[in-house]
Amino acid sequence: MTESEKEIEDKGLFQVVLDDDEEVIQVIRPHKGRAWFGMIVGLILLTLVMVPFGIMMIVFHDQGDSDSLGAGIGALVFWGILTAFGIVSIALWSHKTVYAWTNKRVLIRTGYIGVDYKSLDLTMVGALSVNVTMVDKLLRRNTGTIVFGSMASPMTTQNASKFNFAFVYDPYRVYKEIKGHIDQKKNAK
Repeated sequence: MTESEKEIEDKGLFQVVLDDDEEVIQVIRPHKGRAWFGMIVGLILLTLVMVPFGIMMIVFHDQGDSDSLGAGIGALVFWGILTAFGIVSIALWSHKTVYAWTNKRVLIRTGYIGVDYKSLDLTMVGALSVNVTMVDKLLRRNTGTIVFGSMASPMTTQNASKFNFAFVYDPYRVYKEIKGHIDQKKNAK
């Protein structure tokens, strides 16, 4: 599938939520490598805590502590469940998440089992910010997150994940394109 065929297919993902006079300007997907890296680091940290704890509890059981066997096996099972859940959830998230902006709105398509859409009218966007983390810099992937703020969902520390384009490639270019489009829309009024 060529790049333009993929773009046409991605634009089609938003047809179910578009108004009659609305058209998709641009569609982007999160950088899968960056998303997977974050999950892998989290799983490594979890493994460094849970597996030694589980093994230590099993060893204590061999030394006569009757309660430690259950705790050790429980910790290892818990680690296995969290690891499997993390892998499945990031696989589904990175496959289903797509971002777009139209002549009217900014849209996010995501979901784990079903498909969910979030939208924010361009006229309601009061602020945009680009967040490039240390991990983004260390990976040299040229990725970052664009956060949208509005009267309905202002950009605060607690609210930062409400409406954002996470792990986008070339975030400063995407920021400029969206900001230019928003400014053009607001000036046309």
